[in-house]
Amino acid sequence: MLLSDRTSRGVEACYDAVLAPDRWSAALQLLGESLGAESCTFAPSNGVDGPFRIPRSDGHEDFAQLWLKNEPHAPDPHNGLRRLTRGRSDFLLEEDVTNEEQRRSLPYFRETAHPGNRDWWASAHFTVEGRGWCLPLYRGAKRGPFTVPEAHYFIQVVPHLSRIVGLAEKFARLDTTNGLNLLQRLGTAAIVIDGTGIARHINSAAEAMIGPDFNLVRGRPTATDRAGNRRLQSLIAAALATQAGAAEAPEPSVVPRDGAPWLLVETMPVTALGSDVFATGRVVLLLTDLTEPLRPREKAFGAAFGLTPAEARLACRIASGAGIDEAAAALGISRETVRSQLKAVFAKTGTRTQAGLAALAGRMRS
Repeated sequence: MLLSDRTSRGVEACYDAVLAPDRWSAALQLLGESLGAESCTFAPSNGVDGPFRIPRSDGHEDFAQLWLKNEPHAPDPHNGLRRLTRGRSDFLLEEDVTNEEQRRSLPYFRETAHPGNRDWWASAHFTVEGRGWCLPLYRGAKRGPFTVPEAHYFIQVVPHLSRIVGLAEKFARLDTTNGLNLLQRLGTAAIVIDGTGIARHINSAAEAMIGPDFNLVRGRPTATDRAGNRRLQSLIAAALATQAGAAEAPEPSVVPRDGAPWLLVETMPVTALGSDVFATGRVVLLLTDLTEPLRPREKAFGAAFGLTPAEARLACRIASGAGIDEAAAALGISRETVRSQLKAVFAKTGTRTQAGLAALAGRMRS
């Protein structure tokens, strides 16, 4: 069965959205309408990724907000479905999931589907690297239920959907890797974990901190100290629970070594690395060795502000409290060279005084 021109345009728009994620909503709306839906969204079937980050079509936004509001007390009967009964494995229709009585009585239909004018549901299933995904399709009561002939048509796009999501995930991994490399250049140790708390990416600075006191146990960051590990796991759980931005970031945790504070663990959402919604990571753990000397790192400071190596060395000396004469003697350069380099440092960092430079460096290492 050939795809219509409209469906072909929708598929092409989704391919374009891989490279321009801000186009996902319009692309999915075009695709969904071409398949007989009034709105649609992507959904992973692993039960880990919440609905907060998943692309949805323009016409699905109001319904999605209603769904998010009601889901805790009016659970969606379609949520988490992976395979169809009756021998089919590529699509589901509403009648395969609920009966007429359930559609009259279940809270989901009474509080979400009916008020949101999304009474009828269908879903095309596909896999990406062995993991299940689906494209749920929705429309209102006036249009009536999706039919088997319609389903036979919209599953024709499944091979495209599998390639589209696979490409989106590859670009997301590239974004994450680039973000970790940037953190590495700034001297920051970082681990990216997924929705289950398993490490997916780790830079070499973080690898250097792996040892008897802090390790990955079956892929999960773990501290040997029991109390420290309880705090660490609570931090990770809280970060994953708030990664949608609905609450403030959780407080940092400290992992002890030999009974004394050693490793500071902080979190930030993986989107801070620039990755789009298809990234497998959810939270970045930022690691700081508290036993290192309290001084700005030359490479990090230089990379952040575009300083030359000589300017970075001078900036860190000055920020650590050294005067011009002391810095000149320690670096083996003249007083005039120090003044010239310091002027360049002030210009690049947006500071005007040695005290301002020291305050800036202090914020970077705090």
